[in-house]
Amino acid sequence: MGCSYKNPRHVYDVLRPLLAFSKYFGLTAFSIVGEPPYVQIKVTGVEYAALLMNFVANSFCVYINVINSRSSRWTGSAVMNLGLGFLFPLGAIIMIVLAIDNFMRRGATCQIIGELFKVDRYLQRIGHQLDHRRQYVTLVRILFVVLMLIAVGTVFALGMSTTSEFSLRNHLINSFSYAFTGIQFTIVNFHFVAAARLVSFRLDAIKCSLKKHLDTGSWCIEQKQRWGRRVDPVDVVSELAEDFAALIDVVDRVNRIYSNQITALITGVGMFSIFVIYATSFSYYVGRTRETRLTLILLTACVVYIIMIGLIFFAGVDVENTSNDIAGLLHEAIQRVVDSSTKRKLIWFSQQILFRRPKLRCIFYDYDWKTICLLGFVVTYLIILLQFDKFSDDASKKNFLTS
Repeated sequence: MGCSYKNPRHVYDVLRPLLAFSKYFGLTAFSIVGEPPYVQIKVTGVEYAALLMNFVANSFCVYINVINSRSSRWTGSAVMNLGLGFLFPLGAIIMIVLAIDNFMRRGATCQIIGELFKVDRYLQRIGHQLDHRRQYVTLVRILFVVLMLIAVGTVFALGMSTTSEFSLRNHLINSFSYAFTGIQFTIVNFHFVAAARLVSFRLDAIKCSLKKHLDTGSWCIEQKQRWGRRVDPVDVVSELAEDFAALIDVVDRVNRIYSNQITALITGVGMFSIFVIYATSFSYYVGRTRETRLTLILLTACVVYIIMIGLIFFAGVDVENTSNDIAGLLHEAIQRVVDSSTKRKLIWFSQQILFRRPKLRCIFYDYDWKTICLLGFVVTYLIILLQFDKFSDDASKKNFLTS
């Protein structure tokens, strides 16, 4: 992923190696070829082979988990049997669906990258040079962090097999299912986080440009044409307003592409968290040592998935906070600008932010801290209901035996 991308020139150079990494796992079965503005999507035999291998590997994950889901060959615990025998095949099936969804939406993905490239050109027109290398380094670091989390969880799962009474075969099945599904989960999660970071990076560039021109008090740039001596004035407020409107359209496209995918990921993590917490309670009260060891593996996986879901909400909050900073700068500029024409443009810009605020969201909720607190409340409430259901079952059995 390295040497040829040390100094990326534009957003295509930033994203090409990251999309190539996703292609190896069949989740991005297309390539972006050409130089802007002559860029097109290309699907070759290599992409089709990667997509086919993704189907085969996920189908194999479903097969081995279904075949080995009997109690005598699994954990010895009915709670663990039902949970693991259901969650691993469900996760593999979801990843197959997400791979197909990414392949079908490849045109929209390329349109998003093209819109980001246009915004970069407009920002360069008013004298703001973007540091594409910093974008690339930031995204690669995020990808390495989430991959290291999955790797640590997999190594921990394999290490527990040396001190466990379960067979090595069962541990290998669990570790393969966790690692393979986890890497795909990481890639889909990273696609959304990368899109959010690219948007917030350009919103931050708009904020810096506003602050610079607010400090200097000049809202017009005289730009000399490449050929000739004529000088054209560039209206900074209008240019920044157009850039902001383009980023709002990018956010809308991102929401349409990743709404179903992120909803599926968050729902899966919520179900997995409920199972892990319930299994932990079961192992603590009535379980044995071998069940406790397996519960530690599940807790490690749950923590990794929750951290990655947290990255999604952190990226959404970052976009919203940067938009609020831009609105604050516009309010300050309106109070300080004397020219009526410039003030009127600033007011229009601020109204645009007021009525079309960029928000990363799905159909049901926004990606902010309020939503994550609500999700935590729902998970806690469901666990309490499960505990009451268990107590009611125990009480009914006791009354039946007494009678």
